[in-house]
Amino acid sequence: MSQDFKEPSLESHTFEHDTEEQKPRGVARIEAVKQTLDKRYILVLILSLYLCSWTYALDSSTTYSYQPYATSQFDRHSMLSTLSIANSIIGAVCKPFIAKISDMTSRAVAYMFILVLYIIGFVIAACSPTISAYVIGSVFIAIGQSGIDLLNSILVADMTPLRWRATVNGLLSTPYLCTTWVAGYIVQNITTTNWRWGYGMFAIITPAALIPAIVQHQAAANNCWEKHEQSKIKHALIEIDALGLILLGFAFSLMLLPCSLYSYAKGGWHNPSMIAMEVVGGVFLIMYTIYEIWIAPYPLLPKRVLLNRTFICCVIIDFCYQMGGYFWLLYFSSYDLVVLNLSYRDWTYLNNTETMGLCSFGVIYGLLFRYFRRYKVFQVFGSSIRLIGLGLMVHSTKMENGPSLGVIVAALVLTSIGDCGDAMGTQLAAQACVPHVDLASTISVLSLYTSIGAGVGQAIVASVWTSNLPQRLTEHVGDATRALSYFESVTVISALPWGSDDRIACIKAYQDVCYLLFCGALGISCVCLIVTLFQTNFYLGDGLNAVEGEQKEDYTKKWYNYIVDFVKHPFR
Repeated sequence: MSQDFKEPSLESHTFEHDTEEQKPRGVARIEAVKQTLDKRYILVLILSLYLCSWTYALDSSTTYSYQPYATSQFDRHSMLSTLSIANSIIGAVCKPFIAKISDMTSRAVAYMFILVLYIIGFVIAACSPTISAYVIGSVFIAIGQSGIDLLNSILVADMTPLRWRATVNGLLSTPYLCTTWVAGYIVQNITTTNWRWGYGMFAIITPAALIPAIVQHQAAANNCWEKHEQSKIKHALIEIDALGLILLGFAFSLMLLPCSLYSYAKGGWHNPSMIAMEVVGGVFLIMYTIYEIWIAPYPLLPKRVLLNRTFICCVIIDFCYQMGGYFWLLYFSSYDLVVLNLSYRDWTYLNNTETMGLCSFGVIYGLLFRYFRRYKVFQVFGSSIRLIGLGLMVHSTKMENGPSLGVIVAALVLTSIGDCGDAMGTQLAAQACVPHVDLASTISVLSLYTSIGAGVGQAIVASVWTSNLPQRLTEHVGDATRALSYFESVTVISALPWGSDDRIACIKAYQDVCYLLFCGALGISCVCLIVTLFQTNFYLGDGLNAVEGEQKEDYTKKWYNYIVDFVKHPFR
């Protein structure tokens, strides 16, 4: 495709006035770094990020598999949903904080801040004497994982043009292609001895891997940008919109956590504390909305971004994608452990199948985006093929005496192909539609809303799981005491002889409940496909985004013309 091709902008808003505003310190620093340093620095920086990606990949490939064992040791396997909801909410709320810190100070300072929290989380989780301590450690780990992922995305967006961005992001995910196989041996050896070492070893590995990247970036920034006086704490908190984020965090915590905790409360949903949490959470959400629209001096995002059609489509797509994803993903590892006869190593491989698929196809999609300079057609393709994968998951719940391994693997591969195209297209669209000054905030707020979608999905799954699985287990097992022990510990089920009456009964109970969850995921994914058809299809040029620099003529289309144009010219 010709390099001289010019695409009219699909956005009716221009950002010329933004160049006159004083840029945040972190944004100015990274622009100074980019302008003054040569390609050798960029290469070293990418290599440093690649080392970070290796650690992040090994962490997420292994620690996820320890959660069923850790919660089962505390006889609280059903609290896996509570743990996931807490991680999603805290991980979501912390991202705008981290993005603002990186804007106000530097990317390196934000990396160091996250590193400290990351290590604290591993230490607490490894030493946790109770389920409460384990949850606290997991929350700190979630903050670390969210922060590293966010800062890597921001730094790549800072340093690469649109046409190369997806390719670089795809390459940074390739460590999963190796860690997926290594993780199987690590998890098998650690779960047969002590799962705590699975967390403890990262308290040593993580700083060793992240500090070189922090030192490299900070040294370069100091060489080309003079030091400024640090912002006062009060002003910094106002600029970060701390009050708004606290209101949002409390709102969704109080509204979503009762969905996983009500089974432990006396009287269930009739317990006054459950009702009070929901009511107070709703009040906090209303207060947050009023504060952000009319009161906040520094809202999370300026109205020029919040009213951006492209950004709105990205939020809806990723919100539904995450919500539907957790419908099938939250208890999927437990489902596999029960319904399939696998060793711990092979079970870990299966848990990482979709991750490996995302990383493999991420490189392919990145090259396709680079070659065609378009992403929408691949996003629509991804949303469509994901429906086929989820349909296979629904089919697996209707197979007699449990699904076959082939059906599960095929479903995971197809789902990963679809998820990758959809997610990468959304990230590119969101980053292309805003000026550089709003880039970090846009990435973080998109992650915030999508993580809230994940929290909503987990809350719904928790309610379905805790209200249906005990009943199904009792119905199929025939003994309420044994059924309760199976409900609270998946490791007790996996220890049952394959083919025994109780194992078959547990398989049927899990299939009954997961059928509801997989069908819900399939329905929500249809919404993603519909909204994707209305997504903007920016031309991926050599700039950091598609709205700064040379302004292109604006034009508007009716919704049906977007569909006609996409059918006639899918690569435009």
